[in-house]
Amino acid sequence: MHLTRRTLLAASIAAAATTKVAAQAFPARPIKLVVPLAPGGATDLVARVLAERIASRLGVSMVVDNRGGAGGTVGSHAVATSAADGYTLLMGTVGTLAVSPSMYRKLPYDSDRDLVPVARVAVGNFAFAVHPSLQAATFADFLRLARARPGALNYGSAGNGSMPHLGMELLNRAAGIQTAHIPYKSSGQLVTALIAGEVQLGLPDVPSVLQQVRAGKLRVLAVAGSTRDPQMPDMPTLAEAGLSGAEVASWLGVMAPARTPTAIIDQLNDAIVKTMGDPAVAARLAELGMRAVTSSPSEFRDFLARERTQWDAIVKAAGVVAD
Repeated sequence: MHLTRRTLLAASIAAAATTKVAAQAFPARPIKLVVPLAPGGATDLVARVLAERIASRLGVSMVVDNRGGAGGTVGSHAVATSAADGYTLLMGTVGTLAVSPSMYRKLPYDSDRDLVPVARVAVGNFAFAVHPSLQAATFADFLRLARARPGALNYGSAGNGSMPHLGMELLNRAAGIQTAHIPYKSSGQLVTALIAGEVQLGLPDVPSVLQQVRAGKLRVLAVAGSTRDPQMPDMPTLAEAGLSGAEVASWLGVMAPARTPTAIIDQLNDAIVKTMGDPAVAARLAELGMRAVTSSPSEFRDFLARERTQWDAIVKAAGVVAD
């Protein structure tokens, strides 16, 4: 028994030493940041800002690899099955990390088992926007109208299972109202439909409606995040407008394959936190309609658990299923 304990102790010391050496040697070659969506969107643009700055901090290049498909599951699967050495990372989104596990019947990976959080990096607001013809000057006006006419008002979304869809379902549930869903194929189509009056309301992201609001083509009654949006500082949040429990935001966070050494996760987290604290990075993200945020790996893990619980309930209530 004494020999067994000594052997186990020696093995433990050796494993710890190996992990320490690996962390000290990291990074020794370029790091790949997988974006599970097409190039050109906010997620891709934020990833490129992040990659450039982190690369300079770590002393190696960071390459953005766009792997779109199946709502982000293709790229997520690629990272989940990569070597757990810190050289392949995922730019996860609220959709890929918090919604997809509930919405897809069969995923080729398990987010909890195969991926580990590194850090949250950014958050963006959705705007509760209405067509000017709707007789509602405030969010309270809208609630009175919706409660007086259950099911009579309609909202557009960027497609079944999109955040503008699930966010409105969350709002309906929190407010105890009924509104009819009309799905479109993209956020661009949603905004176009709103402007044309094909739908009466919706939850597009703030950057996509700024110009239309300023031109008087749309009216925003509130923003759906936990804080006011810097691009619409006078616009209240839903909570400030009188509706709690309906917070929805577009957030991004970096994930790594499970079993990546803790020392490497901590090193990556440190580089990301310092990068997101750079005023120049924050200013660039603000131009993209995003707010820079930071977190420890454990804080991100707890946040992700809360988000998954919330969106799992909404996905099931809405009956949204993807194959």
